[in-house]
Amino acid sequence: MYVDFALLVLRVAVGVVIIGHGILKWGWLGGGGSLTGVAGWFNGLGCRPGMFWALVASLAEAVGGALTVLGLGGPIGPSVVAADLVVVTVVAHLPKGFWAQKGGWEFPVPLAAGALAIALIGNGRWSLDGLLGIALPDSLVQAWAALMIVGVVLALGSWLVFRPKPAPKPAQQQAA
Repeated sequence: MYVDFALLVLRVAVGVVIIGHGILKWGWLGGGGSLTGVAGWFNGLGCRPGMFWALVASLAEAVGGALTVLGLGGPIGPSVVAADLVVVTVVAHLPKGFWAQKGGWEFPVPLAAGALAIALIGNGRWSLDGLLGIALPDSLVQAWAALMIVGVVLALGSWLVFRPKPAPKPAQQQAA
């Protein structure tokens, strides 16, 4: 079996895509975006304060993606990526259905699953962790997992509190 090679392929595929999404939020790579614009988008979704969540998302994606590609820090990078993608899937993609061309969850869910798989399996020998002989203690890994769960709960809780409520439907006029 080629488990270490498979983990390298998965880490690079997931990490590079997510790094791109993170730095697009900074206006890099010709995406035309800006952190201020992303903050406005987050505010519109009900994730407030928008600038805070824009910074959290962009850093989670850029730094978490880089750690994932490099295979550095055990589950830290891929779990940050997975947590970020769970939140964005629920908040922005789930309401739009399955297909990506309609803004649905078809695209972020496999990336989140890949990132979570890496976090659970480990980076493999073909990683900086493997090269440097880095193995995080189980207690630190468990504490990190708890922190990621708390982060997801806080982000989703913020969204539930502040999300825009649907406008009430006009009352049906009664026939005279």
